[in-house]
Formats: sequence, C-alpha cells, structure tokens
Amino acid sequence: MAHRSPVLGESREEAVLSLPLLPPGPPPGRFLPVWGRAVHVVDEGGTRPGGTVVLLESGLGGSWLGWDPVVAELRAKKDADDTLRVLRADRPGLGRSQPAPGVPSLALRAAWTAALLDSLGVRGPVVVCGHSLGGLYAEAFARLHPERVAAAVLVEAHAPNVTGQVLGRREARVRTARAVGHAFRYAGLSQLVAPGVRRLGMRTQSVRRGDQSDVGDAYRSAYGAGHCLTEALVERVLVRDFLAELDELRRRVPFPDVPLRVLSAPGADREVYRGQARMSLRGRHVEVEGALHLMPVDRPDAIADAVRTVADGPLTAGPPTPRGDAYDYDAYDACP
Repeated sequence: MAHRSPVLGESREEAVLSLPLLPPGPPPGRFLPVWGRAVHVVDEGGTRPGGTVVLLESGLGGSWLGWDPVVAELRAKKDADDTLRVLRADRPGLGRSQPAPGVPSLALRAAWTAALLDSLGVRGPVVVCGHSLGGLYAEAFARLHPERVAAAVLVEAHAPNVTGQVLGRREARVRTARAVGHAFRYAGLSQLVAPGVRRLGMRTQSVRRGDQSDVGDAYRSAYGAGHCLTEALVERVLVRDFLAELDELRRRVPFPDVPLRVLSAPGADREVYRGQARMSLRGRHVEVEGALHLMPVDRPDAIADAVRTVADGPLTAGPPTPRGDAYDYDAYDACP
C-alpha cells in the first residue's frame, strides 16, 4: 500500500512524479499548510511587533525568486528588518508550492490569500503589491477582503496583448493545459522549458535583457519543478477569464479607500493605468523610466519606494510564525 501523507492527502509516489529530473536543493523559506496543501513561503524581517507587513504577488507563472531585487531594496533601509515584514508565497503549483486541483479564479485566489495570511498569523491589514497578473490578484483581494488591506501597489497590472471575448468551456481549457503540462513533465522537459520561457521573457520584456537573480541553481529551484510549467499554462489560458471577472468585480464591489500607487513603464495604455489609480481617492499613477514590463527586474527601487510611500507608518501585525510551527512535507520540503 502506498504511503499517504495525512496533511497533503497524496502518496509519496505521486509527490515524486512532480519532481524535476535533477532535484535542486531546498529553497529559502518554509512550507505551511493552506487548504491542506503545502505552500512555499519566504517570510523575512518584521522582528518588531506592530511593523508593516508587505505581501508580494508574482506575475503569470512567477515564483518567490522574481521579487528578489525588490526585497533587497526594501530591506536595504536601516532598521528595515525590525519594522518591515516581507512575505512571498508561491501560488499552488508555482515555484515550490504543491499543485491544487480545480479551476482557479480571482475570487478563489483572494480566499486562498486570506487563508495564507491566517496560517502566517497575520491578522491586521497588509500592504499588497502585485506585478502583472499578480496585480489582478492583488486588486481582487483588496475588493473582496478590504479589511485585510492597508494599502496597495499595482505594477504593470494590465494585459494589453490579451484581447477578444472570453472563450467558452473553461474547465475543458484547464484540462487541456494540464494535459500539455503533464506531457512535458513526463517527458522530462518541463524543468528545461519553464526556466527557458522565463529567460526569453527577460530578453523581450526587460531593459536589462537578463535577470540578476539567475545565478547558479536559482532558476532551476524556482521554475524547474515539474508542475510549474503546468500551472503557468493554466494561468495563461485563463487570463481573459480573469480580466472579465475583474471587470465584473469593479462594477459591483468598490475598491477600498486606501493609499494606492499604480506603476507602469512609459508608453501606451497610459489612460488604463490612470484609470486604475482613480479606483481610490488616494491613488496615484507613476510612470517609471528605465523599465519595461518586468519592472521588478528593471526598477526594483521604484517599486520599493512606492511600497514605503503607501505604507507611511506602522501597521498592526503579529510577529512571524516560529519555524517550529512549520511542517515537514516529505519530498516537498526538499525538492517539490
């Protein structure tokens, strides 16, 4: 009989199927249970109670690693480790987090984020910062859980290349995306393709044309797990659905009256970003020179400055959960 984890609800054999062929070493951070699944979290700083909590939300197919330059800027300020707690959690199936079944939606992700904060012991409002697709998740979270948001930063939170009507058969599209992802995984290609796609994005969507975090084993650790490509494909086929869901949310659920910064690269779609800034009476749009879409790589300093600006003082937050409260998730604690 196959061994089954009482927390994960899956066999060790099933876990091993999602491992890359060349397992990287353990990632930074730890694993926590959220809705019965292992979620990889990098939780840094905030040693002083009552400091600011910042939750960073990655773009499509992203992981904790994509925020490394921004976190370095946030923590560079004197005493930042005492007053600033920075959270990076990989969404289910991305980075090193365990995949979850079902069809994602903005509302589902917002509820998942609230459960994540509960698992981390964060009861007070946070500064939520989302890049690209992560900006859609961040805005939906702010609208659906306004009591948990103290301020927001939206970075290039727009999809100008995604046009047309929402396609039908949502569940079928997700099944197809997962089937394609699984085929790459079983062929041993996903651990090569996913990091390769990230590097291609760096060449086309960044003025740097390279990622300062792409050193040694970092990319294989962050994007080389077998399930990462699968979940990235799922998010991609659902982008139109997410945009339509957000439009509907905007019609019926107000954005909270909190400080808001909308950052964009110079160029087209200026009115779109200005409209986002008008969602809050305390909103402002800032065009950031020297950046393309991958602003966390090109101008991490601008994002860090925006986060500090909207935070503007201590927020209520508990200390980090002790490492002793984390769980050992079998293979996931080493190389999911």
